[in-house]
Amino acid sequence: MLTMPSQQALPNRKISKSPANGAPRWRTDYFGTVGGGKVTQDPQAFLIEMPINDTILPHFHVVDQFQVFVSGAGKVGRSDVLLPLTIHYADRFTGYGPIDAGPQGYSYFTLRANTDSGPVYLHQPGYKEKLQPSKKRHFSAHAAISTEAVLANRETVTSERINEKTTEYTDGVDAKLFRAGKNMSIVCDDPAQTGGQYFLIVNGNLTHAGQQLAKWSVMFVHPTDAPLSVQSGPEGCELLMLQFGKQ
Repeated sequence: MLTMPSQQALPNRKISKSPANGAPRWRTDYFGTVGGGKVTQDPQAFLIEMPINDTILPHFHVVDQFQVFVSGAGKVGRSDVLLPLTIHYADRFTGYGPIDAGPQGYSYFTLRANTDSGPVYLHQPGYKEKLQPSKKRHFSAHAAISTEAVLANRETVTSERINEKTTEYTDGVDAKLFRAGKNMSIVCDDPAQTGGQYFLIVNGNLTHAGQQLAKWSVMFVHPTDAPLSVQSGPEGCELLMLQFGKQ
C-alpha cells in the first residue's frame, strides 16, 4: 500500500507555464514520475492547478484513469460547468476534453493505477495510428460533501456509490464515498478482484497505521493488499474510493 499525506506533498508543488495562455500552472506529484514515454506498473497520482481561463486540449491516454475536480469551476468537453466535487473516469484510448478552467481557475487530481506514457492530443497528426481497441467507457458524476458539523456528528459509517452506471462494469470499475463521524473505524472494499483502489480524503481527516492524514491525502491499495482499514479523526472523515477494473 502507498500513502502520501497532503501535508507532505503540497509544499512541493512545481510551477510551469500554460501552453494555452502562458499563465502559471501548478503540479503536485503524489506518486510516480512525470513523462518518460513509457507505461509502467507503478501507480501515478498528481494534482493540477489550472490558472484563470486556462485550457487543456482534447487528448487521450493509454491507461485508464480517474480525475477528481476539487476546486474552482470549469468544463470538460461539452459538459455544463462542473463544480467540486466532480469525478470523471475514462478508459484507456478514450478521448476527452478540452478541460476549460473558469474565472476562479480549476484544480483536479489525476489518479492512475499504471504510469502513463504521456497524453496523445487529438489535434496532432498521427494520433489515429496510436489508438488501440478499448471499451471506451467514461462517466462524470458529482458528490456532495458534508458540512463540518454534520460530518463530525454522524452516528454511523456509510458508503454510497457515486454513479450507478458503474454497476454495469463487470470488471470492477467503481467509485464510492465513505462517510464517518468522529473517531470511527472504516473498513473499505476488498481490492482482490480489482485493478487497484485509490482513496482520497475529501473532507475531515483520518489515521492509518499511526499516521495522521489530512484532507487531500492520497492512498493506493494494490489488489494483493488487505482491505483498507482506517480510523476517522475528531472532525470525522469523508473518503472517496476510486476503483480500477481487473486487467
